[in-house]
Amino acid sequence: MRIEYFDLAKGLCISLVVLNHLQGAYGVELPTDSYLTLIRMPLYFFLSGFFFKDYGGIATFAAKKTDRLLIPFLFFYITTSVLLPAMLANVLGMHFNTAKEGWATLWAFLMPDARYPNMPLWFLWALFLGNLLFYAMRKAVKADWAVLLLAMLMGSIFATDHAPTLPASIDRMLSYMPFFITGHIFRSRNMQARLTPKVLTAIAIVYAATGWHHAETPVLQIVQCYITGLCGILCLIALCMHTGHLPYFSYIGRYSIMVLVTHEPLIRALLPLDMGLWTSFLVIMMLYPAVIPLMKRFLPHVTAQKDVISHLVV
Repeated sequence: MRIEYFDLAKGLCISLVVLNHLQGAYGVELPTDSYLTLIRMPLYFFLSGFFFKDYGGIATFAAKKTDRLLIPFLFFYITTSVLLPAMLANVLGMHFNTAKEGWATLWAFLMPDARYPNMPLWFLWALFLGNLLFYAMRKAVKADWAVLLLAMLMGSIFATDHAPTLPASIDRMLSYMPFFITGHIFRSRNMQARLTPKVLTAIAIVYAATGWHHAETPVLQIVQCYITGLCGILCLIALCMHTGHLPYFSYIGRYSIMVLVTHEPLIRALLPLDMGLWTSFLVIMMLYPAVIPLMKRFLPHVTAQKDVISHLVV
C-alpha cells in the first residue's frame, strides 16, 4: 500500500528543488530562501530513510539499492553529464562548468570539487552510499538512537559553512545522514501519531523563530541545520498528512526520481529563451505529465521502475 501523503511530500520537495536550481540559473533570491534551504535536501533524505528496509541480507539489499539508485545515477550521469555535454560542446561550442574536461568528466563525481553538468545527480550517488553506510551502522550498533547520535557527531563536522570537503560527495552525504536515520526512526516508532496539534504548534514556532536568518557561528549552524531543519520537515509532513493528496504533486512525487534526473537539462534548454524564473518553472513542471509516461515506457530499468540486478540475486 502506498502512503499517499508521502507521495505528496516528495512532490512538494522535488518542486522546491527545481525552483531552487532555477533560482541559481537566474540569480534570483526569494524571501523564503532561508526557511526552504533548511528543509529542501534534508526532507529528501528524511523521506528516503522513512522507507529504509534491509531486505534480510546484504546481497539482496545491495542489489535493490543498485537497481533503485546506482543504475539510474550511472545511466543519467553518462548520458547527461558526459556524452550530451561533450556533443554540445563540440557541435555548438557550449560551455559547461565542470571540474574535469574531456574523458576525465567520467570520474568528475569522485573528485572533492565534484562539478558536472547535471549536478542534481549527486543526490542519487550520495543516497546510495548513505544506504550502505546505514546498513553497516545498524549491524554494528543495534540501537537506532545510538546510530542517530553517531551520525550526528559525524555529520556535524560537515554541517557548517566552512566544513572540510571529501571526495565523491561523501561530506554532503554525512551531513544529511541524521535526517535519513530520523526518517527511519519516525516510521519504525510510528512517531507520526505523536504529531498532535500542541506538538505541531510548538514545532512550528521553533521553525519560524529560528529559521528566518542563517546562523553565523558553527555551533548555531549545526543547531539550525538539525533542530530547525527537522522542525520544518515535521511541519511539512503534518501538512501533507492533513492534505493527503494533491493530484499533480502526488503524481510527480511518485516518480520524483524522473524529475530529479531530467530537470537540470531542461533548465539549460530553456535558459536561452530567457523566460524568467516563474515562467520557466511553470513550463518545466507542465512538461512532466508528458515526460514521466514516456520515461516509464522507454526507460523503466534506469528510472527505478523495474529491477535488473535484484532478480539475478534472488
